[in-house]
Amino acid sequence: MGSKNLKFGYIGIALGSIALLLALVSFWAGPISPQPTLETLVAEKAASIRSAALDALSGKEVVSETYKTQWTIDKVIDVIIPLLGGLAVILAVVSFTQKEPSRITGGAAALGLSAIAFQFIAMYVMAILFVFLVISVIGTLGSG
Repeated sequence: MGSKNLKFGYIGIALGSIALLLALVSFWAGPISPQPTLETLVAEKAASIRSAALDALSGKEVVSETYKTQWTIDKVIDVIIPLLGGLAVILAVVSFTQKEPSRITGGAAALGLSAIAFQFIAMYVMAILFVFLVISVIGTLGSG
């Protein structure tokens, strides 16, 4: 079997590799666009939660605010990573159906799924840590 018949698997490996490298760089080097400091973010969220809770307990109407996301380079990278990872998995399936070697097919699938899983796990671990931080700040504000 010539290498020209292995194009789906190799393209899948390339896309999965790019996605995984992009996820790693984004995790360790990011965020790239300017972000508010952690102290500012936690203070704003804690104050907002506390005032909304006090308003709800006192019977005042709680104002619901809508939030529109801004597209930054970080948001674009966060969209590109699962897109490339998904394409790598799809190409791995096509590679499998074209009877390309299983190492190539498995490599493309593993790289694509690894990129998606890495970004997913990192995002939710950071979100859980942020929630714990906000809860601890609110608890400290309530007792002081």
